[in-house]
Amino acid sequence: MNSEQISLLQQLCTATSNIPLRVKSIGTLESLAQNPSSIEGNKAIADFLLSTLPSPGTPSPIGTEPMVQVVNSIIDIYSDETMPYDINFRQGRYLERLVASLEEVRKAIRGIDRRKEGGRELRRHAEEARDNLVAFIQYRRELRL
Repeated sequence: MNSEQISLLQQLCTATSNIPLRVKSIGTLESLAQNPSSIEGNKAIADFLLSTLPSPGTPSPIGTEPMVQVVNSIIDIYSDETMPYDINFRQGRYLERLVASLEEVRKAIRGIDRRKEGGRELRRHAEEARDNLVAFIQYRRELRL
């Protein structure tokens, strides 16, 4: 993995209006971020992913469905605190950033219209991601790293 590949995927995610392509680019970034020998690559990807989460009063710039993928990706990347790149999670204060975005994530998920095509399934998937995020935050707090 090199920084050019990461940068291209990040640009694709923000430049395209194609939601499935955004979701796939986030999934690819997630895979790249889990390379134990690339701590800097992991940091670049995680900082980008976290920047796409909503913050108080500001919705996600990439939309709700890709935001749900970002939540799942962050959880997958940092679910094993023994990985060498977990240092980024601790030093970057990612837990605080996740906590700060939690209420806006909840609002975005409540805003999913179940009546739209695919809305019911997206809402179910998003609620599952939200529940996983709440559990992940609790898990990371209990680690006290």
